[in-house]
Amino acid sequence: MSKLLDHNPDPSFGADVQHDVAVAAAVELAMEFYGCDAVTAAAKRAIEARHLDRESHFRFWVNVFKSLKSQPNLIADICRSG
Repeated sequence: MSKLLDHNPDPSFGADVQHDVAVAAAVELAMEFYGCDAVTAAAKRAIEARHLDRESHFRFWVNVFKSLKSQPNLIADICRSG
């Protein structure tokens, strides 16, 4: 029985993976839709969620914002092309 317990995956791992996939999809969509303003748009969504006391939405949009901010070259390429 202890063998089964040793190999059970952490149930939060699946949620973390889904969250990461959702953030990555939101980053792509924000860059497509907002272009040069994608970082600002993500920040605005986070502020709106915080104002509405939607903590999980706030954390989600903060992660989108951080992801966008961590890719300045990608944002610069979008701004040059558009």
